[in-house]
Amino acid sequence: MKKEIKYSVIFIVIVLIVSWSLTLFFFSKPETVQLFPLAMFIPAIVGITINSIRYKSFKLVFRPITTRINLKSILFSLIYPLLFIGLVAIVVSLTGIGKFNSDKLSELSNFPSIETIIIGFLLMFGEEYGWRGFLLKELATTKGKIYSAIVVGIVWALWHGPILFGLANHTNMENPLLFSAIQMGAVFVFSLPFAYSYFLTNNILPPMIFHFVWNFYNPMILGDIYQNQPGIIEGNMIYINGEGLAGIIFGLIFIIWYINKFKKSSIKNITS
Repeated sequence: MKKEIKYSVIFIVIVLIVSWSLTLFFFSKPETVQLFPLAMFIPAIVGITINSIRYKSFKLVFRPITTRINLKSILFSLIYPLLFIGLVAIVVSLTGIGKFNSDKLSELSNFPSIETIIIGFLLMFGEEYGWRGFLLKELATTKGKIYSAIVVGIVWALWHGPILFGLANHTNMENPLLFSAIQMGAVFVFSLPFAYSYFLTNNILPPMIFHFVWNFYNPMILGDIYQNQPGIIEGNMIYINGEGLAGIIFGLIFIIWYINKFKKSSIKNITS
């Protein structure tokens, strides 16, 4: 077994066991439910720990955040999630699946506060260092971009499962098991654009930006599926949300493009 695969397996096992255990504890009592975001730090803690043992070099441990980035990666990470959310909002409104609430349109002028940005990026670092900066990188080294993105998508979805089920029960969502399964599917689908965002520079800052923009605007426009609260577009969030069926359907369409991009990139690397 190559060392990259060995480290990946160790990472997956530790992250899932620790995260699931913490999630079970957080949702065991109403007073600890609000602590569930702490589980987002586990992927980074495990990834940094493994890299620290392996490299014994501060520079190498934090290379996923210090590699030079380019404008294309930043623009993609800002624009793609906004366009995706906007497209879903337009389609579900035109088809009548969702209903546009003009009274909430002014919410679009609400930009995130400095505090929200700081906390958000700390949480995003917790996930992105682990998923993209560690696991995706390790698997891509030996198995290629498509394989690594798919595996990370599966693990990322499994990691979300207990949190989604716990929140669905906590917010009295109908059929929490179905809700969790659908949202896990959306998480898997979004693993491809997140991977593309990372591969543009091999730096986790672009996917951190992508993650933050998504987490800020998807609840505002298509509803907070975690808290069961409607957004500017109202309706059954299992259907209309970017992390619901609508997100899966549109995400699957774009997946074809990402797979082709990864294939072309692999061919280019082989021939160059």
